[in-house]
Amino acid sequence: MLAVGADGYRALVPYGEIAPGSGNRGAILAVEQDGAPPARPRLVVTGEVTGGRDINDVVELAVVRVEPTG
Repeated sequence: MLAVGADGYRALVPYGEIAPGSGNRGAILAVEQDGAPPARPRLVVTGEVTGGRDINDVVELAVVRVEPTG
């Protein structure tokens, strides 16, 4: 899954990380915070130490196929 923020920031979350039979990490698309809807959803990848793939103001989600390089 490719997520894109309003600022153009992109994060790729591979299926193998979130699939129950594989990595089983969660990816949460938050549409509510403290009981109120945010202006735009927020993506949080659970277990992410640095938060480098968390995206505020998600404007696009896409299922993509990424081919290996090399």
